[in-house]
Amino acid sequence: MEERIKLIYNDCWKSYREYLLDRDMKKYNERSMQLVQKHGCRDDIKGLLFWFCGRVQELHDAYMGKSKEADG
Repeated sequence: MEERIKLIYNDCWKSYREYLLDRDMKKYNERSMQLVQKHGCRDDIKGLLFWFCGRVQELHDAYMGKSKEADG
């Protein structure tokens, strides 16, 4: 179990870092789906990806000028 957690987290972190390089949400989402396939469609991977996705979406919104602060 410990090794699975480490592998999943490292893959999520790598995908996040790739997002920071390309700023492409479509590619980020595709990588996320690939990770679900790679690690099996289980609650642990889905939960971690769900958590990461919210943070990455906030970064993307800010990058695109759609931050919550800009909305007032």
